[in-house]
Amino acid sequence: MKKIIACKWGAALLLVLFISSQINAQDQLPEKPRFQFNVDYNRFHYSDSLTYLEYSASLLRSLLLYQPENGKYKGEFIVDARIFAKDSLVASKQWKNVNQVDSLAEINDHQRLFVVNHFLLADGEYTMAVRIEDGHDAQGNAEYKFPVQIRAFAGNELAISDLQLSTSIERDTSTSTLTKNGYRIIPNPTGLYGLNLPILYLYSEIYNFAPASSDSGARYQVVYKIYTADGQIVKQTDPKLRKKPGDSAVEVSGINVVSLISGAYRVELAVKDMETGAETNSWRKFFVYREADYAEGGAVFKRQEEMKGAGSPGTDADRYAVLSEKELDREFEFTRYINAKEQRDTYKKLNLDGKRNYIKEFWAEWDQTPGTPENEFKQDYLGRVEMANISYRGSFKEGWRTDRGRILLVYGRPDEVERYPFSNENRTWEVWHYFSQQGGIDFYFVDKRETGELELVHSTARGELYDTEWQRWIDPNS
Repeated sequence: MKKIIACKWGAALLLVLFISSQINAQDQLPEKPRFQFNVDYNRFHYSDSLTYLEYSASLLRSLLLYQPENGKYKGEFIVDARIFAKDSLVASKQWKNVNQVDSLAEINDHQRLFVVNHFLLADGEYTMAVRIEDGHDAQGNAEYKFPVQIRAFAGNELAISDLQLSTSIERDTSTSTLTKNGYRIIPNPTGLYGLNLPILYLYSEIYNFAPASSDSGARYQVVYKIYTADGQIVKQTDPKLRKKPGDSAVEVSGINVVSLISGAYRVELAVKDMETGAETNSWRKFFVYREADYAEGGAVFKRQEEMKGAGSPGTDADRYAVLSEKELDREFEFTRYINAKEQRDTYKKLNLDGKRNYIKEFWAEWDQTPGTPENEFKQDYLGRVEMANISYRGSFKEGWRTDRGRILLVYGRPDEVERYPFSNENRTWEVWHYFSQQGGIDFYFVDKRETGELELVHSTARGELYDTEWQRWIDPNS
């Protein structure tokens, strides 16, 4: 086992309150907004065959329904975290968290409750689902699902863990859910910084340094860079040499980002082993928000005025200049559910340069926020392609070509999914619910052939397969 590993925490509750303003002393709260939370994960070395997947979630304290109890007020929320490999549940953790206050006047909209936990996973492609429910309010619940790729930090190759976004990092040798390798780390699952959080704190671990054969080889170099959404460097630290504590090291940094204009950014850590010259890097996306930037005459207002009406192919558009024709064709093929026959016919007739320009123009037309460099639609769509390929792969099909993959790409992520595993009474089947589309629609999928690929057998959506006797497919003896 490496000397530097993610701390082996138990399933524990972490409640951290950020008190930023006082409100009038009264035992009532304003109407709560929609129940939601933020979730993030980071991957660290555990052993040559296992990766330590640490996840954290933050929930606004004001979203909970507090009930009077023994002269105080108690709020509860249940966290349910699950890991799936394809459609099989491979790990799960569930626990209840309690938060108590003397008066409801102690609660405001700036306080967050945090939870941190972990899974130990072997290499593979997974889907992670995190659900949080209010213990006192049946309507207070939300769930998020996202793909997770696990690759062990094994071998002798220089490597970096994920960069963990944090609100503060301090030296602390105690043992708790907040401490890791001698540091107390407050996670920031929102990834949001600004006037109230001006310092971007980062925690990471570096693995597999080469043994030193000289004084210079006993050191490693680190450099941090911050990029805008369109790839421009706006901040860079001077290269710093650090002494190797062994074959691995903990890397901690704090970068002032309060001067950055509101928007999306990418922070990158580059590491160089001075013994071998080997280099590697790791990066994370984060956001800056300053309210004044969006006021008339503010920095963002001015930038939007300058770029008004210009659809963007995305901040990664430069990559099309180096993609092969095969890679371009594959990405354009992903859009078959949203492009027209005329567009497909036009694309096929183009040469390599023509295809490079055409695919950029195609995505620019779908840009739902003209005037900004980011193309959120493209980013979300290709993200769903990746999710489908990871989660819905069939016996002879890529995930995006399956029925569930098509529905995911055409209709987006479902608001709710009901899953029914195989049993003596039924085949594996699912129901996907979309509450806001067409007044509420459902899709029913069954593993009809018992191959692991679930097929669409019925839907209430207009233009989709409609079969009132769809339940016959569930019977494994049919």
